[in-house]
Amino acid sequence: MSERTVDVAIVGGGGNGILLACLLADRGLTVRVLERRATIADRPRAFGIHPAALDALDAVGVGDAVRAEALALTDGAFVGIDGRRAAVTFDPRDFPGPVVLGQNRVEELLEQRLHALAPRALQRGVTVTAVTEEGSCVRVSARIGGDTLELSAAIALLVDGTNGRLSETFAGPARLVGPKRWYAMAEAEATTEDQAGSVALIASPGGVVESFPLPGGRRRWVAWRDNDAALDDDQFRMLVHDRTGCSVGIIHGPVSVFAAQSRRRRRLVHGRVVIAGDAATTVSPIGGQGLTIGWGAAQTLADELTRASIHDRIVFRRYSRAVSRVARRAQRRASFFMRLGDPTSPRDWLRRGAVLVLARRAMRRVVYRLVVVRRL
Repeated sequence: MSERTVDVAIVGGGGNGILLACLLADRGLTVRVLERRATIADRPRAFGIHPAALDALDAVGVGDAVRAEALALTDGAFVGIDGRRAAVTFDPRDFPGPVVLGQNRVEELLEQRLHALAPRALQRGVTVTAVTEEGSCVRVSARIGGDTLELSAAIALLVDGTNGRLSETFAGPARLVGPKRWYAMAEAEATTEDQAGSVALIASPGGVVESFPLPGGRRRWVAWRDNDAALDDDQFRMLVHDRTGCSVGIIHGPVSVFAAQSRRRRRLVHGRVVIAGDAATTVSPIGGQGLTIGWGAAQTLADELTRASIHDRIVFRRYSRAVSRVARRAQRRASFFMRLGDPTSPRDWLRRGAVLVLARRAMRRVVYRLVVVRRL
C-alpha cells in the first residue's frame, strides 16, 4: 500500500479532468489525476472547439498548439426542405468561428502540458474504489494492478463522466433534459464536391444530415435515425445520398449509431467533494458545445479553488451557479437543433417559418449566436 497527500485529487483523466489539473498545477496547487484507461481513447469523439473553449486552452498554454493543427471553419448553413439557407460566414474579427481538431489529439496536447507542469500528476490504469470525506480532508482509495493506493486530499473533484459510478453515489442519477434522438455517424474521405471548411445541416423528409470538415481531408457525417439498428458502410452511404443527393467518400472505421440527450445534476457540491465535467452536466453532441461548457466551468472552478485557502471550507457557489446558467443555455440550443433536424415535410410550416426567418441577412448575428459559443 502507498499513501500520498495532495491539495486536489481528480478522479477522471479525460479532457475535462486534464484541463482542470493543468489550471490548478499552473496556479501552484499539487494535484493527482487518477484515470482508469491505460491510454487516451481513440474512438471518434468531440471535435468542435468554440472561441470560448480556445480561451480556456490559452489559459493553460495549449491554445496556440491547437490552432496550429486545427482546421478553421469558414462558414456554416442550415438548408431547409425547400432549399432555403440560414447561413453564417465566419471571420476572425467580427464573427470568429470554431476550429476543428479531434478530442483525442487535444487531450494529448493537454497531457503533455500537464507533464511539463507536474510530471507525476497523472496516473493511468487506476480504478478508484471509494471516495470518503473525513473531516478536513477526503480519502480516495484505488487499485493499481494488484496494489492499493490511498490518497489524502483537501478537495476531490469527480470528473468520471456522464455515467460515472462515483458521481452517481454522491448525487444520484443525472436528470434527463430535452428530447432524445438517435443518429448514425461516420468519418469519410472528402470528395471533390465537398467544400473545405464548410459545415452543412440539410433537412429532409427522412431527417437531418449533417456534414462537418475535419483536418486531413476528411468529413464527419451524422444522420438522424428512428432506431438504434446498426448500419454498414453501403447502407450509410445510401441513406445520406437518398436524403441529400450528396456522395460520401471512403469511410474510415465503423459506422456508429448513438443516442443523443442532455443531462444535468442539480447538486454538484458535497462538502469537499465536487462534481465536474460531463459528470455535472452533459450537452447533446448535436449542439456541438460539450467541450466548451466543460472547460469554461473548469476555469470558474479553478478560480474558486485558488481564491481562498484550499484547506478552508469552500462553498463553490460561483461554480454551481455558472454551471447551471451555462448548461441551461447550451441545452436549450441543443434541443432547438435536434428538433429542427427531425423528419419534416413541405407542410411543416413551423420549421419552414423558422428557417425563413433565420435566412434573412438581418438575422446573421442571431444565427451566429445560435451556433457559436464566443463567451460563457
